[in-house]
Amino acid sequence: MRRNPNRSVLLALAGALLLAACSHEGADWKSATAADTSEAYQQFLTQHPNSANAPQAHARIQQIQEEHDWQAATSADSREAYEQFVAQHPDSRWVQEARIRIENFAQSGASAAGAAAVAGAAATAAAAASSGAKAAKGSAKSATGGSSARYVASASGAHYVQLGAYHSRTGAESQWKRLSVRYAHELGSLTPRYVAGTFKAQAVVRLQVAVSSHAQAQTLCTKLRAHGQACVPVGAG
Repeated sequence: MRRNPNRSVLLALAGALLLAACSHEGADWKSATAADTSEAYQQFLTQHPNSANAPQAHARIQQIQEEHDWQAATSADSREAYEQFVAQHPDSRWVQEARIRIENFAQSGASAAGAAAVAGAAATAAAAASSGAKAAKGSAKSATGGSSARYVASASGAHYVQLGAYHSRTGAESQWKRLSVRYAHELGSLTPRYVAGTFKAQAVVRLQVAVSSHAQAQTLCTKLRAHGQACVPVGAG
């Protein structure tokens, strides 16, 4: 049986073109992985949408975006930034860390509100005492009692402020290095400690620094909160 020479030529040509296409795709994938950027992977997908490497390219684009967003959140280091990250990446490996940091800011806000309430009560007590009214004196006594109750937790032993909680000691130590540089004037002379604990059934390491008094703890936290840094006075526990 005679073979059709034209058919053989066409088959050989098709094979050569397929081989060239595969070689070109391989080179493009190698270039994309070497660059390892969203733009490089997107270009690869545009050129080879049906490639066997397409799922890996899509996954890497998502990872790069997630890494970028986490870096942006930690650079901003605000409650809003971490909440936005959680909303955008609910399945991220950093989502629990983001939630812990959100809780840090929530605690800081609650502490600030408590301090303001105590200050308001103290002002009311002072005004009542100066008026000499018996009823006002009773109010002053109540306000003084409330202030003392809030103070006991940190006056029972050493004094500390908590700057955050993290998944690991390594994370807490890394944050301390960053904060001690960023707030060198406020934190440069202080000594950190790392306290193991739990938060919503998750193991955490709390970053705290020792201070000399309850008053110093309040002053330090006021300064740090003015810059958006979480800070909560805590006892020696």
